[in-house]
Amino acid sequence: MSYFLLQSILLLLLCFVIGYLVARFFKRSLGNRVAVKTGATPGSSEVYAGLASTGTRVVRSTSDTAFSANIKPDNLQIIEGIGPKMESVLNENEIKTWAQLAAKTIPEIQGILDKYGNRYQIIDPTIWREQARLAAMGKVDDLIKLQKIDGVSKLENLMNEDKKSGFSKYQQDDLKIVEGIGPKIEMLLNNAGINTWETLSKTELSAINIILRTAGPRYYRLSAPDSWSIQAKFAANGEWSKLKQFQDKLREVRPTRIDLAPA
Repeated sequence: MSYFLLQSILLLLLCFVIGYLVARFFKRSLGNRVAVKTGATPGSSEVYAGLASTGTRVVRSTSDTAFSANIKPDNLQIIEGIGPKMESVLNENEIKTWAQLAAKTIPEIQGILDKYGNRYQIIDPTIWREQARLAAMGKVDDLIKLQKIDGVSKLENLMNEDKKSGFSKYQQDDLKIVEGIGPKIEMLLNNAGINTWETLSKTELSAINIILRTAGPRYYRLSAPDSWSIQAKFAANGEWSKLKQFQDKLREVRPTRIDLAPA
């Protein structure tokens, strides 16, 4: 290797190291300034809240625009696994913002769920904190990518509410979107820990039948839950046209929605 070539390689390495150190310095300085402004400890989860609350987030993509237009600030329901009931539980325990949820540890979140007994035993909060952190930092595309690891992004579906093909009256994870589920049956499912479309789509028919049977013969004998998981999967995936076609076929056989009054 020639002396000139060796010098060139060393020079390139030196430039790379200097650039890396300068970038780290500015990143740390920005984080510290935000922490001082918000009263957070530098490097803690509260810094992410500071970044989201300074009002300096720049719209970087189409996703950012849709996020700003369609998502209410600190709506905890954009997080996979959190529906209206769970958001209410978190609010009751002083978790009302993305930043507050991001600042909680997994054991702390699990401790909140444990306070409610077996009601939320099937819920897995392990990735709530990371999703909340990305939301607080305004990293919309990263949050969507994280949620899509399991195939579907709840946030992306919420940002596309206007494409719901006649289902826009239903909020995210409203189980009444499923043909055959009305307010009373939805309450039965919620009480059994089934609070989201995704959870319902993964619930075995035998488990649903047990819930209905326990509620009384009127629910068990007249309800037809065999298609509920399929419909819930369409809703969870944002496949509105497929859901509509499926329900249209169901109505040819079952023309009215079954929602029984208590016996």
